Amino acid sequence: HFLTEYTDVTSRGVIAARFIAVTGTGRMDLTIDYTPSERQKVMHGTIATQIFYGGAAGGGKSRAIRAEALALCLANPGLEAYLFRRTNKELEDNHIRPFMKEVPQTLPNDEKLYTYSAEKKRVQFQNGSAVNFCYCENENDVTRYQGAEMHVLLVDEASHLTEYQLTYLRTRVRLGSWTPSDDYKEYLPKIIFASNPGNVGHSFLKLNFVNAAPRETLFYDKSTSVDEYPGHLSIYIPATMEDNPYLETSYAGQFSALEPELARALREGDWDAVVGKAVHNLDRTKHLLRTFDPPRHWTKFMCIDWGTAMPFSVGWYCVSEGGELAAKNGMPEIWLPEGAIIRYREWYGWNGRPNKGCRLDSQSVARKILDMEKKKDEIMDYRVGDSQMWAQFDGPSPQENMRRATDGYFILRRSKKDRQRNYSEIVSRLAGNPDYRDDGEEDIPMFFVTENCTHFWRTVPTLVLDENDPEKGPNSNQEDHIYDEIAYALRSRPYINTEDTRWQQEWGEEMRKAIKKSVDPYATQ
Repeated sequence: HFLTEYTDVTSRGVIAARFIAVTGTGRMDLTIDYTPSERQKVMHGTIATQIFYGGAAGGGKSRAIRAEALALCLANPGLEAYLFRRTNKELEDNHIRPFMKEVPQTLPNDEKLYTYSAEKKRVQFQNGSAVNFCYCENENDVTRYQGAEMHVLLVDEASHLTEYQLTYLRTRVRLGSWTPSDDYKEYLPKIIFASNPGNVGHSFLKLNFVNAAPRETLFYDKSTSVDEYPGHLSIYIPATMEDNPYLETSYAGQFSALEPELARALREGDWDAVVGKAVHNLDRTKHLLRTFDPPRHWTKFMCIDWGTAMPFSVGWYCVSEGGELAAKNGMPEIWLPEGAIIRYREWYGWNGRPNKGCRLDSQSVARKILDMEKKKDEIMDYRVGDSQMWAQFDGPSPQENMRRATDGYFILRRSKKDRQRNYSEIVSRLAGNPDYRDDGEEDIPMFFVTENCTHFWRTVPTLVLDENDPEKGPNSNQEDHIYDEIAYALRSRPYINTEDTRWQQEWGEEMRKAIKKSVDPYATQ
């Protein structure tokens, strides 16, 4: 078996620029051209078993995870490491060829350090350890690894994989009957995600690592907790171009020709920069309000985007009659124009995991909504519901169940489903009314969201445009339930003046039917 010693020992002593291999024929130097940077040393030395090493392009992420895989394989006979990229070409160009170049296959005494199978894309070391190079180009490619026992999972450019792919692969990480070396029992099994900002996995990585705790601070990942287990001990390690001593100084300038959001994401590793941002004119400095209770005489309404397996989203809105919202708790005074719509409260029906619903039934949701409004002594002028709530699948529709469960008090208008027009409604209200100007000669927005709407600020700013039809706004493969809800809400009071009267006619007929039944649609329990 190969054993290893290290020069340049870090806090845990698992990586170095130079290995000393002990083979059957004696000791010999195995020189690897790798001197870890300060950030790379943090990654190699942390006691965390789940690591996110993310940030700017050129931060040395790919090189670091290859070095970690090599060190763990040499120090732990029989270890199975799996290194992923999204596509086969990326895997070949960015990892397989560089690995062969960096790590000599034959030692100076002509002994083989490892063999490589091009068919299996597998590096097999003489001590029984292996690095398996893998890719998941399509969503369900991860099922090829259903029976795999991954002692170490390394995913490069993890944001190129979907949340489903990342979470599925994570379930394959276990030790099984294999036992690591004594020095590594506390640190294995291990998961390492490395990535730049952007792409389909951006929101998952940002929520679970970047936003979960201060950078380079250990925390337990609650999404992996079960029973007495608190979750994987995790850490987010930011990577910058300055961390890579081998990167030429002109490299950062190559991003200047890109669109500003993409340049900032890649050059600075900014996880708040969204490439291809759908709601491009949403700005916290303009559209964020402090939490407040609207005046009783203002028009108020509620909107819901329905979901069970996926989250439902309930938002409460009010229509400004004009006036100043006073400064408070460090938030500045702000003018709310007449006719501006404010989303001032929310209820997000998730189970604590991104894009996963709490599976609450429609009757319970309706009763809970009325109970929340009763506690605030509020009366809604009307309610808007996702048109899908009128669909019947072997029984009453969700909106019918809601109405029955509340003795007819919970009545919904049917939402508008025109995605292109809904998108225009949102960006137009965010842009503001040219008739209202502040002292800086900028248009004042006609849509605001309060700071207590935390899931709005978590999900909506990170939505990206539909690449096939960007005029329709974000694609539907994201956590867009709050976006849909606000689209339905704003279309109920159109800001774009080309709206026809059919909406009012449909609602008027629905109200007339309710009145005939002697039901007050605005009453509360």
